[in-house]
Amino acid sequence: MPLFGIEKLNNTQKSSLDLLQQVSGKLFEGVEQLGQLHLKVLRASTDAQFESLHTLASARDLQAFVEWQSSFVQPTAQVERSLEFNRQVCELISGTQTQIAKLAEHQMAADAKQVWELIGVIANSVSTGAEPVVAMIKSTLEAAGSVNQNANKTARQVAGIVENGITAMASAVAGQTTREASKATGGTRKKA
Repeated sequence: MPLFGIEKLNNTQKSSLDLLQQVSGKLFEGVEQLGQLHLKVLRASTDAQFESLHTLASARDLQAFVEWQSSFVQPTAQVERSLEFNRQVCELISGTQTQIAKLAEHQMAADAKQVWELIGVIANSVSTGAEPVVAMIKSTLEAAGSVNQNANKTARQVAGIVENGITAMASAVAGQTTREASKATGGTRKKA
């Protein structure tokens, strides 16, 4: 009785091909969503620029021109838009990464099951003197599975830490920009 049947080999190949297709699909979905996000931001930015130009074109006196000009000294809104865009990009990347990791974990579990089935077949086929070798192989596989679980757990923790760091950095930058904008606006108003 062969250890590796053609049917098992074909199933493994099909499973690997399916995984590759699913990962590829998730990557394309992520890239598509990123493209849509870029277009949305570009459209909003273009609309804001045209609105600003319409405001300039309709300025009839010096006061209206000064008000239009002072709108450029409001970096808080620009920074908030930029931070929101960065947050959405990070969220999109994180979501895509999580989906791919889940697919990989599922495939690894299926592969581990096949390996354990193979070990069972080997254990039933070997002579009684080879039992220590089979026990060593099982022990090695259990240790490898434990290492893999720890690596996955650590990767999820690192992703959480990075996401929290980005959020904290965005809040700090927004706060600093708001303070600087308040100072700049206050200084501009005193001069006007």
